[in-house]
Amino acid sequence: MKSFAFFLLSALCAFSARAADPTDLYTRVGTDPTFQELIDTGVIVPGVSSSLNPVPGSTIQVNHPALERQTGVHGEIPDDIRIHTQTNPAVLRGKFSNFTRWYQEDGGVQVMRLFKDEQNIRKGAGEKGSPGRIEAFFPLFPVAPGTWSVWEGTYTIIEPVGGNIFQLFHEGGQLWAFHLRMSGSGEIFFARRRPIPGLPDRITLATDMKGKSIRFRVLANGADYQVFKKIPQVDADWQLVTTGSYVPAKDNKISFRWGIYHGSQAGKSIPNDGLIFVSGVSRTAIPATPATEPPTAPSAPPAAPAAAASS
Repeated sequence: MKSFAFFLLSALCAFSARAADPTDLYTRVGTDPTFQELIDTGVIVPGVSSSLNPVPGSTIQVNHPALERQTGVHGEIPDDIRIHTQTNPAVLRGKFSNFTRWYQEDGGVQVMRLFKDEQNIRKGAGEKGSPGRIEAFFPLFPVAPGTWSVWEGTYTIIEPVGGNIFQLFHEGGQLWAFHLRMSGSGEIFFARRRPIPGLPDRITLATDMKGKSIRFRVLANGADYQVFKKIPQVDADWQLVTTGSYVPAKDNKISFRWGIYHGSQAGKSIPNDGLIFVSGVSRTAIPATPATEPPTAPSAPPAAPAAAASS
């Protein structure tokens, strides 16, 4: 009961995030055609999987001094990542510049955006399409026994749109351990894929985040996970959000994914333009010391629900 009260209090507590007028954080140079115009002009072709055809977009020039006042110094973007776009699920770094409509990098900031009415068109458009995503991810990697793999990153919400902004992936049949999600109104919350007795399945982490920043720290070992949050330039210490466990990953292989994933429901599309900045991303490994070991888990947690298809 004490644990539940702690997590409930964490979910309900208000915080003070530094807010900016989102339009002060960047300048847009150029214009972006509609989704239908891209199809009509042959820039994207529904039904073509894993296309590397360029899909250019307007340039987002980040106002770094303004952004760093609320995020701190950005750091470098990891080299060993790939991106998943509306037309290709695994773009290598050398081809990132082909997809500036959805993904750009500017001085340590990952610029990720989706546009109203867009779909993932690799299986077709309209009723055959789905809302899709723009995500960056680390290819599958094994977590060494006795260690945690640690992901950190700071999100700045410019134009919120509903979807997963972070996903922990376990190799194997059950796939997704948990999500960090964003609503169209700018709420950010934790969503657990498997119920754990005594712990909430949904935890509100922040509300009204347009123009604001929040940083997350995720520890994962292929079976257990821990999630922390902090408001950059405000909070000195990490705040524990929750802990949990999931179906163990095959060969202990996992992946971290971040960006905007609106969903895979056939016939649906992106409801409104979305734009986020992600900065300070890192992946490190630390030993599982007593301070980071997970608490005792239930001896027989409920069976995991079937994972939704991801495309």
